[in-house]
Amino acid sequence: MTFKLLSYVQHKEQGIQGLVISPAANQRSHVTIYDPECPNDDDNPEDSYGTGSALEFRSNELEEIKNPSEKLINQCKDIIKLFKEVV
Repeated sequence: MTFKLLSYVQHKEQGIQGLVISPAANQRSHVTIYDPECPNDDDNPEDSYGTGSALEFRSNELEEIKNPSEKLINQCKDIIKLFKEVV
C-alpha cells in the first residue's frame, strides 16, 4: 500500500500513529512519518520536528487511519503548516 503525503497512518503492531511526511514509492519502500508523541532526539536533530520526531517504517507495516482523532490532528497541525509553507 502506498500513502499520500500528509495522510494519517498507524503502525500495525506497535500502534504508533503519525502523519506521512515522506511517502513511499512502492509497497516495499520506506515511509517517513511524524510521530508527535516521540520525544526529540538530541543526537539526531535532523530527525526532530517540534515536539515530535520523524520515524521510518516499511510501507507494509503501516495502515491508513480513516478517521484520525482530534488529538492526533491537533498534534500535527504545526507540521502540516510547515509543509504547506514549503510547497
